[in-house]
Amino acid sequence: MGNTSVASQTSSSVGADQQLGTLLVISGPSGVGKDSVWQAASETLTSFEKAITCTTRAQRENEIEGIDYYFVSDAEFDRLLEEDQMLEWAKVHNARYGVPASSVLTRLTAGEDVVCVIDVQGAFRLRSLFPQALLVFIKPPQEGTEILKERLAQRGDISEEELMVRLKTAEWELLQTKKYDYEIVNDTLEHAAAELCGVVEKEKAKRE
Repeated sequence: MGNTSVASQTSSSVGADQQLGTLLVISGPSGVGKDSVWQAASETLTSFEKAITCTTRAQRENEIEGIDYYFVSDAEFDRLLEEDQMLEWAKVHNARYGVPASSVLTRLTAGEDVVCVIDVQGAFRLRSLFPQALLVFIKPPQEGTEILKERLAQRGDISEEELMVRLKTAEWELLQTKKYDYEIVNDTLEHAAAELCGVVEKEKAKRE
């Protein structure tokens, strides 16, 4: 993962006494359903707007440009990095992912809420830039990666090699959960989304 002057850009955008919006960061291993949990929770957490991540990976059949991700070439990603337009970025599963600074800073500095659904590396970077960020980790209902393997295999759009890479990454990610503020088990989508809403509403009330 890499950043150049983003930290100074962040500090210059935020005044010492400025009241920021809430930055919610949701992570979890590939196949755990973190995007689905957020989508269900977003019907209640209407003050949050999702920061759209840029990625160099191929677009999947069910994904929509500008809603799920911004799909960019390696050259375009390099340009964004050179122009310091990424708040954070990381290489995950042989592709690069990054959060454009404008998609987060503009809303936060206006006192509005933002959610980032990103990988663990990105979550830790955002925590370093925004210490008050609320980090939530979505966990599978069973220990280990077997259920993740089953879910990923059911997608039918990733190779065996990529599947192994994702599972290896998941093993590391599952060891990082204690660094998050909350852990939520995605046993059922309804339960996980309700728990996420409860966590966010409780934390927002504490910070007001």
